[in-house]
Amino acid sequence: MLAFVLYRRDFREADQIISFYTLEKGKMEILTRGVKKITSKNSAHLEPFSLVEAEVILGKELNYLGAVQPINYFVSIRKKLQKSLAAGFLVSTLDKLLHEGEKDERIFDLIVSWLEYVDNQYTVYGIHLLDSYVVRLLSYLGLDIVESDKIPTGIKNDLEMLSKENWEIINKLEYKKSVHDFIYKFLLYNTDRKVNDWGKILK
Repeated sequence: MLAFVLYRRDFREADQIISFYTLEKGKMEILTRGVKKITSKNSAHLEPFSLVEAEVILGKELNYLGAVQPINYFVSIRKKLQKSLAAGFLVSTLDKLLHEGEKDERIFDLIVSWLEYVDNQYTVYGIHLLDSYVVRLLSYLGLDIVESDKIPTGIKNDLEMLSKENWEIINKLEYKKSVHDFIYKFLLYNTDRKVNDWGKILK
């Protein structure tokens, strides 16, 4: 199945549990055997924000990863630190916000469009683009920030632009710390998840 790698965590000596966001079944956590071994053929294909075709073997307690084929490694993103940090935040935050089995094709399409845009740009302003990503993601999760009754004076138009304009326009917007801070606080308050402030990560 078509899937993005979200997060990897150690499980036993040579194994890892890898969190995927799949087009078919949404978020899945899959045991990947031997992936930490130097000789593992799969390890290089399973870096965060890689797009892969994954064979998942369903088990009684755990699902297991069979074969995996790389689709898009987003090489340009990985060559630049700021782009790589932004993409890493994108998928790790999705992993934190979703429960296993949560599925929405709009979220999958959002990840695809964001990564493809950033991969093809020489210069990106990651805070703007992540602000917009978070606004849209929260909307798909039923938390529409534009409809909040706590929006400070003067930033609703900015939030509306972030929620619907294309990435090219978003990338050219002037950074407004007040807008970013409101999005970050809205995320923390409404999800009760510990998420790092991407505005500080990408400074």
